[in-house]
Amino acid sequence: MSNNYYNDMGNILRDALTSDEDPFAAAQRSSGRYRTIGGRMERRPPPKIDKDSLRVPVPPELVEDFAVLNVLSGVPLDECKKSWKRLIKKHHPDFQDSPAKQAEANVIIRRINNSYRKIETWFKTGNILSEKDLNS
Repeated sequence: MSNNYYNDMGNILRDALTSDEDPFAAAQRSSGRYRTIGGRMERRPPPKIDKDSLRVPVPPELVEDFAVLNVLSGVPLDECKKSWKRLIKKHHPDFQDSPAKQAEANVIIRRINNSYRKIETWFKTGNILSEKDLNS
């Protein structure tokens, strides 16, 4: 390079901008699952998924059931199932030490199961189960 830094930079930019190739597209090309940053190879992070966009409108009768499962109303069924399994493990009566706590856990488990069944039925058929249908 010559002693005039600004002229050299101008020449580089002129050469880059007069070609038909997009200089930014060349910089954005990925070479697979890894990227080079700061002279070292690094795994690219997975793409971020906006979970709010995956939600669907829910009938008002099911909003409380989603709350029982500790999930936002309208999340996909697989999210509901993960939360249902986690809550079942947490409140299972076999892990309680006294009969009073086991009876209380049975009530909680019944409520969790009924909520999950209502949500699952709604996702699969579009019908909302009543309390009479759940207890039969």
